[in-house]
Amino acid sequence: MKALFLFFTQGEAGAPEYLSRTGEQGAEAFAETISAFISESLKIPITANYSARAKSLNEDAIWRSFKQQTDFSNAMRASLQFYSEVLIVAGNDHRTLKTAETLAKSLALPICVDNRLDKYKESKPYIGNLTSSLIDLIENFEENFCPKIVLVGTALKSLLEWVEAHKSLEEVQQFAEILTISSENDCIPAVFIAGMNKDGGNISWVMDLPKIIN
Repeated sequence: MKALFLFFTQGEAGAPEYLSRTGEQGAEAFAETISAFISESLKIPITANYSARAKSLNEDAIWRSFKQQTDFSNAMRASLQFYSEVLIVAGNDHRTLKTAETLAKSLALPICVDNRLDKYKESKPYIGNLTSSLIDLIENFEENFCPKIVLVGTALKSLLEWVEAHKSLEEVQQFAEILTISSENDCIPAVFIAGMNKDGGNISWVMDLPKIIN
């Protein structure tokens, strides 16, 4: 079983519970790019039935019921029944959620929230991190119940910590520099794509880190 995972980082914070103007503009540009990528590169007809999905998200009570961490598995299953090819998951930091909300609105898809997705080892209190959340998420996938792409709202530190477990220190250091540049010092969303393969109980990742060319 295979799926593509697209990780995206946070827009810059502004007023309490909001993104800054720079963060908002970055999130909007990111959402437009991802929508085009899904439609044109992955050939997923995400614009089909957009209005019907948007109407359901605005009106159906089920989408207002998934507010807690304990609802994540149910939210994920409901989302994949709603639209089987694309799944949006995100951590619960307000920067992560606001960035994810912009994307979700552009795709007319719900967000499944797992508090651990934008956490890392230094987070206080420690409740888990991106690594533990991804393991639990993928365990819920089945051969006929797996999206083509998972869009993961996370934090810069969380993403780097996860990549550290799979790549050498030198590669991660270069990757961190590139992420800092592409995110304009963690002000706009940066993107990283990895391929996931699940064979029985074994999960493996295919990732090609960008490199700095001198």
